[in-house]
Amino acid sequence: MKRALKAIPALLVAFALNACAQPPAPSSNAAPEVTLAGKTLALVNHEGRCALRKADASLLQLDMPWPCQLSPERDGGKPRVEQFNGAQIIIVSHVQPDPSQPGRCDSQYQAVRQLGERLEPSILARGASCWNGPVDQKNFVGLFEW
Repeated sequence: MKRALKAIPALLVAFALNACAQPPAPSSNAAPEVTLAGKTLALVNHEGRCALRKADASLLQLDMPWPCQLSPERDGGKPRVEQFNGAQIIIVSHVQPDPSQPGRCDSQYQAVRQLGERLEPSILARGASCWNGPVDQKNFVGLFEW
C-alpha cells in the first residue's frame, strides 16, 4: 500500500508531462470572416501583411504584419461590428511579444468602416499592451475623421 501511495505522485507527474508534450490540436485553415453591410470579408495573409478579402476577391491591405485577428464581441464569440453614424466598423489587430521588454507587446490595430459601398481603413494605432480581446467603442470610431 505504501509503495502504491509513493508511486501516485510520480504517475501524476508523468501524466502531466505527457499531456504537455502533446501537439496542439490542428487549427482550422479557414480565414476568419465578418459581415459588413451584408458583404462577407475574410481576414487573410497577403505577402506577410494583413488584408481583408472581399467577395469579389479584391483585397484591402492593412498597415500591419500578419498574423492578425478580428476584435471579438464581449462574450468572446464572433467578431464585433460596431454601428456609428451610419457606418459599420470592425477592428483588426496584431499583437506580438516584445522580446526587448518582457511582459510588453508590440500591438497594432486598425479600424475598418463600411460607408455605403466604400470600405475604408483608419489610421494605424500602436501600443504596448498584450491585450487582444474586446475593446471599447472609442477604439472603433476614434481613428476616423467624421
